[in-house]
Parts: sequence; structure tokens; C-alpha cells
Amino acid sequence: MRRILRYDTSGAASTVAVFLSLLVILLFLQITLVGVIPAQRYDAEFVTSRDALEALSTLRSLAAGYASPGTTFSVTIPLGTPAVSPLAAATVGQLRFDDADPSNVTIAYRYFPSAQQAQVVTLDQDIILLMDSSGSMVWNDPGRLRISGAKEYLASLRHPDRIAIVDFDNVARFVRANVGGPIHHLNQVGHNGLPDFSEPQSDLDTIDQSGATNFGDAIRIANDEFRAYGNRAQEWVMILLTDGRQCCTGVAARDAMALSESLEAATLGITIYTIGLGTDLDEPLLRAIAANTGGTYYHASNAAAIRWIYFEISRRYTGAFLCGNYAVQESGFGSLTLNLQNREYPAQTIRMEGASVAIMQSDGAAMQEGLPVFFTPTGPGTGALSMTVVTFIGPSFGAAGFEPQVIQARTEVQDLSEHVPARVALDAEGRAIGNISAYLQYWAAQGAATPSGAAAIQAPLTEAEEWAYDGDDEVLDGDLVSAKFAVDRASTQLAAAIAAADQQVAAGQVQNWLATSTKDQILASACRLEQWRSWYDGITLTMTTPIASSWALWFQEKFATQGADIGIAASGDTIVVTFHAIDSYILDRRVVRLALYG
Repeated sequence: MRRILRYDTSGAASTVAVFLSLLVILLFLQITLVGVIPAQRYDAEFVTSRDALEALSTLRSLAAGYASPGTTFSVTIPLGTPAVSPLAAATVGQLRFDDADPSNVTIAYRYFPSAQQAQVVTLDQDIILLMDSSGSMVWNDPGRLRISGAKEYLASLRHPDRIAIVDFDNVARFVRANVGGPIHHLNQVGHNGLPDFSEPQSDLDTIDQSGATNFGDAIRIANDEFRAYGNRAQEWVMILLTDGRQCCTGVAARDAMALSESLEAATLGITIYTIGLGTDLDEPLLRAIAANTGGTYYHASNAAAIRWIYFEISRRYTGAFLCGNYAVQESGFGSLTLNLQNREYPAQTIRMEGASVAIMQSDGAAMQEGLPVFFTPTGPGTGALSMTVVTFIGPSFGAAGFEPQVIQARTEVQDLSEHVPARVALDAEGRAIGNISAYLQYWAAQGAATPSGAAAIQAPLTEAEEWAYDGDDEVLDGDLVSAKFAVDRASTQLAAAIAAADQQVAAGQVQNWLATSTKDQILASACRLEQWRSWYDGITLTMTTPIASSWALWFQEKFATQGADIGIAASGDTIVVTFHAIDSYILDRRVVRLALYG
């Protein structure tokens, strides 16, 4: 029998009922999950944020901790939050490492390893004095002032300077050989300043006053002396003193020899200074001899002037002043940023820079862990500072999603150094400035300066001395800010004393060598005051970061109660922090290479 298809109303009703039941269930589930899923997602995103923060803190601790060079470690960082139910989507995040991030921390300071670094550098010399002993010295130098002047010049030398002396009249001979004794060469024991220059000073007494003049022969044997005994590590210097012209038989030949030997001296690297005493001189020849070697001719109108010429020559090999300070700058670069794009728990960015970890949210940023920097008080407003600076290197990388990522790290460099800035005693510096004034007064009394010329330089020196003592009193009272003001005032007066010295030389009131010597001492004192200022200025941190204001707050909170004399200034993306009066500073430099595993 053929079956006829027909619409079954009871079956249709049953199907509709099933669909309606499912729809009601789904609506019920949705209503239920509207309250459940967000709460679950909030909790899950909180856990993800907490775990990510802990992971970056762990990486920071390992990078700045005790991991020695070559140590490799890894940290797992969650990027996002998996879906909390089949009906919810995962929360994703982005991880980014940038070794060229313009954000960085820079540490700068001026470092003085020792207060004794303020010094006048001298050039070590081999020197041969060519001393005229002709008969005309009887009336041109009756008091033998050329001898006493030379002795004073030798007293100004120091080891390892070496000295030899040639006595010339008709012929030239080394001293002691001029009186029948042995030749005292440059390498003679006792002629290098050990223990002093008393022997060559005694040798000068063998020089007499008789005979003619032949300084060409003196230059010749001095050249031979340098060839045989000269030390190439030292400056080679001749000082030729004569009161006359080449004399008697073969004058032209003697003049030709003098010029020829001066040219030979030039090829040997010898500098010849010539001194002409009196009025009966061949000054063109003496000038030519000096000029051939890069030296200078000096005219001594009388024997008393010889003393000052020797001092002037001595200043050619001293006075290259070094203050002994140098600027140091250390920087840390490279940042690691994790952007958690949370839906329920607040979205945030966790940033690691310079061995620090910060949290950045829509309502601002906060430091989770700042720089590893520690201050230990050593006195009122003074202290010791230690700091770790980390630079992260390696190719930039990024990852996105919600699956955890593994960062591998390797410590490439660790360099630990300690610096002890010089802290100058201001009372001692006051005494040193007073000694400069006394030194100037002594030589003024000797005729190297007029009373008014000396007084013009001494006036600002006296002011500087008083300010240095005032600064010392402020230090004892624990007022370092006032002490710095006093040091600044003392330095200003020292600069005024240098200017006065130059003015008095130009006015002919102070001999150039004395002004130069005095200025060198003033510069040394000014350098030591600069060392004190640098000690007070301390350590400066300059940070370029998008969270500069958060850093300022962190530094204020961390060091507010530690007794540190600290200054903080923030503007835009830059913060400058200065730790004043640091007695010692330990810097731990780290270079850590980062890579994304897989």
C-alpha cells in the first residue's frame, strides 16, 4: 500500500518545544555568565599581571645581582591571559626589547684620585753649562755672581735631571779637568740630584778668570758629551754664558766653528740658550747660535742680572700645569617593555630600564623597584654611595599573544670599581695660600719684584686665604652649603691674583719667571679648591625616561630619611639627581645580553 506523506502537527510541536527550551537555556546561561565571566577574567588578568611583574623583577634581580660573567639564566614571562571559558576570548599582550631605546640612565662626576694630583709638571733634563772664564770677567763679574747664580740654578733642579759643566777661555775643558782632576760627565755619580747637586755646585768654584774666549770649542765638546752620555728620554739643554767676543788667533774660524756646532746641536735635538754679559759682545752671533737650535738669547746688563736669567730659563722646563682631575660618565641602555592589554583588570605596561622595574597605567606610573643605589652616612651631610648600572644588549625582539615567552639572558661583563674623591682640608689650603704670598714677598725682597708689584698680587691672595679659613670653619659646623660659598669666593680671589701677576709683568713691576712660578703655585691651590668643590658636587645621575616624575618621587621617598644631601630636578622626560658630598663611590657595571627563546 502506498504511504502518503503528511504533516504531523504533534511532531512539529515537539520540535519547536525543544528549540524553545534550548533558547531559554542559552539565555539563562548568558545571563548567568554576564556576571561570572568578567569576574573570572578580572581574577585571571590580575594573576597574569602579578606573575609578569614577578618575572620581570626576577630578571632585574638576576641581571643586577651576583651573576658573574658567562652566567646564563632564563625567565618565563606571561604575555596575556588565556580565555576563562569557551564563551570568552583570551587577553593578549605585547613584549618588546629595544637595545637602542633612547631612554637611559647616565652617571657623571668629576674624579680626583688624590689631592696631590695638583702639580706642576717638569721636563727631565740633561744640562751642560758653558761658563766663560776669560780674563775680562775680572771686571765684568768681580763678585763672581755668574758662579753664585749658576749654583742657585742647580739648586732648582731635581732628580733625574743631570748636569755637566764646561769651563772655556782659549780652550774648553770639563770641570774638574780644568784644574787637573777627572772629567765630571753627565753620568757622573752625584750629578743627577742624588742625593743633591752639591758636587756640581762645588765644581763651579774651579772656574777662574783668565785667558781669551773660545765658546765655539765649548759647544763642540758639549755636543760630543751629549752623543756619548746623553739620555734620549730627557731634554738636552746647553746654557752658554760669555762676556765677550771670540778672541785672538783665528777669530773667523772660531766664529764659523760656533755656528757650525750650533747647527750640529740642532740635529742632535739640543736647545742652546745664550747669555751675553756686558757691552762688548757679538750679539748677532749669540742670537744666531740660540736661534739655530730654537733657544733664546738673553742680555745681562750686569752680573747681578745673570741670576734672574737662569731662573727664567728654568721656567722653560717647568710650568706645564696639570690639575689631575678627569670627568667620568657611565651609561646604561636597553629597555624591556611588556604591554598587558587587560580587559577587566586595569591595562598596564611593565617597563624594565637600567635595572629598575616600573608599572605604567592610565592613571599614572609607579616605581616597583628603583635603581640598586644605596647611601651610607659618613658624617653630617656626607656619605658613601654604591650603585649598579645595567646595560641590556642584543638584537631587538618582540612577541604578541597570550602564550608565555621565555627570555634567555647572559651576563657578558661585570666591572666593579671604587672611587674615593679627594677631600681637601680647607685649613691646610689656607696655609698653602699664605705660603704663596710669603714666597712672593721673599723674592720681592731679593729684587725680583717691586714692593708695589708684589703688593698687587698679595692683596687677592690674602682675601683667598681668609675665605679658605672661613670655609674650614663652616665645614666644622656641618654647613657644607656655606663652605662651598666660601670656597667659590677663595677661587675667585685666586683668579684675581693670576690676573694681577700678568698685569704687573706687563708693567715691568715683577720679573716674568717670578710671576710664572707664583701663578703655578696659585693654579695648584686653585686646583685643590676645585677638588673640594668636586667632592661636594658629588655624583650626578641624569635619566631620560617617559616616567621622569615617578623617578623623582621614588628618589625623594627613598632618601628622605637617610641623611643624604640630595638635589632632584625633573623636566619633561629628564630627571637629574645629585648626591652631594660623597666620600666614596662604588660602581658595579653590568652588560647583559637578552634573547627570546625559540
